Amino acid sequence: MTLQKFLKKFTKDEVIIREGSPPSNEIFFLQKGGACVEINDKIVGRINPGQWFGEMAALLQTNRTATVRALIPCDVLIFRGLDDENLNAVLQKDPKLLRKLLLQMAERMVKSSQRHVHNVEDLDVKVERYRKAISGTLFALDRIADKYKSKMMEEVRDHLRASSGIATGDATDMDERAFRTSKKVVLGE
Repeated sequence: MTLQKFLKKFTKDEVIIREGSPPSNEIFFLQKGGACVEINDKIVGRINPGQWFGEMAALLQTNRTATVRALIPCDVLIFRGLDDENLNAVLQKDPKLLRKLLLQMAERMVKSSQRHVHNVEDLDVKVERYRKAISGTLFALDRIADKYKSKMMEEVRDHLRASSGIATGDATDMDERAFRTSKKVVLGE
C-alpha cells in the first residue's frame, strides 16, 4: 500500500480516534485546533497544533489505547498506509520528521510515567488509610466480642480478618471518634 496523506476537518467534540478501535495504519498530525486525549472517559492529555498522535498503535499494530476528541474545530492531516516499508521510506527522506516523532513519543512517555507515579502515590495513601481503618476496627471488635461474649461480633471480626488479610488490630490505628457509644468498652475507660 502506498502512503496517502489527506486533510480532514473535525468539529468541536467530534471523535478523531476512538479507544479500542483498530490502528488501520494511520498516524495523525494536528495542523490547527486543539484536542484532548481520554482513557476510560477521563482526560489524560492534550494535543496542540504541530503534534503527532496515534503513532503508537500504527507502529505497534495494536488497538488504539485512547480516544482523541476535538476540543475546538480541528484540521488534521491523516497519513494512511504506514506499513513498515512505507514508514522506513518516509523517515529516510525526512529525518526531521523522525526526530520530531521520537521526541513527542518520549515526552508522552515521561508524562505517562509521571501520571503513573502520582496515581501510585495516591493509591498508597488510600491503602494505608484503609489498613488503619480495618486494623482499628478489628481492635474494637476484639474488645467488644470479649466483653459481651458475642458470637455475632466474633463472626464479623473473623470475616473482616479473612477478607482483609489483616490478622490483628492495633489500638494506635483506632479512631476514637468512630466508637462514641462503645469507647469505654473498647478503650477500657
